[in-house]
Amino acid sequence: MDKKKEDLRVKRTHKLLQQSLLELIEKQSFETITVKQICDLAMVHRTTFYTHFDDKFQLLSHTLQQIAEQEFKLAQHTPTEIFQELLAVTTKHKNLFSQLLSEEKDSLRNIIRRDMGNGIKEYVTAHSTHMSAIDIEITVEAYVGAVLGVLHWWIDNKMPIDQSELHTKLKLLMDWDFLKLQNVKD
Repeated sequence: MDKKKEDLRVKRTHKLLQQSLLELIEKQSFETITVKQICDLAMVHRTTFYTHFDDKFQLLSHTLQQIAEQEFKLAQHTPTEIFQELLAVTTKHKNLFSQLLSEEKDSLRNIIRRDMGNGIKEYVTAHSTHMSAIDIEITVEAYVGAVLGVLHWWIDNKMPIDQSELHTKLKLLMDWDFLKLQNVKD
């Protein structure tokens, strides 16, 4: 029972810190946000913050993972479904993704790249029987790079087309059949 109570406390602390981070991102750039600001808004002591996270980047990564888990399970979807669902999440969390994909925030873009890449890699690895490890890495980088580039353009241009139209256009541009040739079901 004590372990369950402790788990609830940890979940509550994480939730408070995540909500505070997201609220601050709505008001200012991530680069200017401090751990102190996050803790003050969450009403959590800084030592508690550092018990759970090394820095604000780790909190951001954890927050993005939580959003991904709440919205969709990457490894359970095809690459086209991953992109379609990513567009929906981007639309829902427009301000967050706008900050994450902006030009001067390479460290944040790398967090998205890593987390999304891990999901696609997990899917491709689980569903491919003939691809070598290096082929999987190249495939993942190509898809992630294309998706991030298009998302960046879409956000920078104030989402000039709706997400389903964007998905259709990107699907036509990318060689989704490549994965089918590698025995990866799409």
